[in-house]
Amino acid sequence: MTSLIKISKNRETKIAYLNRLNKISGLVIVLNAILIGIEASIRNSIALNQLYDVIDILFVLYFTYEIIARYRFEDTTITHLVNAIKGAFNHYRTKQHSTELETISETFETWFWLVFDTVLVVASWIAFAKHFIRHPEIMLILRMLRVFRIFRIFSISDYIRNIEKKIIAVIPTISIFLVLIFLLIYTYAILGMNLYEFHQFDTIDFSNLYQAMLNLFMLMTNEWSGVLTDLRSYNAINPIITDIYVISFFIFSVMITLNVFLAVMTSGIQDRINEEKEQKLKQNLTESKPPEDPLTLEEKIDHMNEQLKRLTEQLNQSKTP
Repeated sequence: MTSLIKISKNRETKIAYLNRLNKISGLVIVLNAILIGIEASIRNSIALNQLYDVIDILFVLYFTYEIIARYRFEDTTITHLVNAIKGAFNHYRTKQHSTELETISETFETWFWLVFDTVLVVASWIAFAKHFIRHPEIMLILRMLRVFRIFRIFSISDYIRNIEKKIIAVIPTISIFLVLIFLLIYTYAILGMNLYEFHQFDTIDFSNLYQAMLNLFMLMTNEWSGVLTDLRSYNAINPIITDIYVISFFIFSVMITLNVFLAVMTSGIQDRINEEKEQKLKQNLTESKPPEDPLTLEEKIDHMNEQLKRLTEQLNQSKTP
């Protein structure tokens, strides 16, 4: 009993320590992002460059300490990861809801951010060895990786994490619409290349498939009146056909596909919110339900005596003529 109390206290201490560490890390990440912006904007003298390097080393030292602490105090053993992989495999194989699914997702999320931070920390330390590496473009890439640390806010803030989970829940829907948009752009690119005989206009290029698809994708997000005017000037194609081509692409790609995509994505997020509310309501009802009092030994004996008396009376009645 004493050992269980100690284990629970240690667990609570670790959770409290990690919560404090996350709050401090969130502040340090924001300060680091501000420093990177200042460094990119103001870097004119050797003294400033040396100051930036010193401050950068201090940030990397903190992030190194943080990653070591998280490997030590979080559930990050290989056993946890292997069990999570097995649990996820069993869940998708049996297609049954598992109460451990939330724990499995938390394990995967923990490992993702640990690997993410480890790569950034290692890259930061390698970037300090700029005098020993001949290729400056490698150093530039390694130093640019520091910017991605701002995404750690997703793992620190509970509010942003909940939004992230709701967005991840509708990723299958997003992937289906991405395939649909790709097929739509591919089809209209082939049509445009054949209609306008691989011609390159000022506002759109049908000279090859890649350029045609790229320009049509840009057409989805920009105004299409200039493209329509440019294509109508092509005398080899009837202007009515051009109007049908451009307007139909705009209708299918923007007015229908994107709007339906936003509607389905919003509906998926709302369904996710409703499911979470139902789960919390069921959990609250289960916790608030008073447990049934178990029968004591004396009550069990009295109950058995009553049953024996009834059986004896039934036997006596059966014997009497």
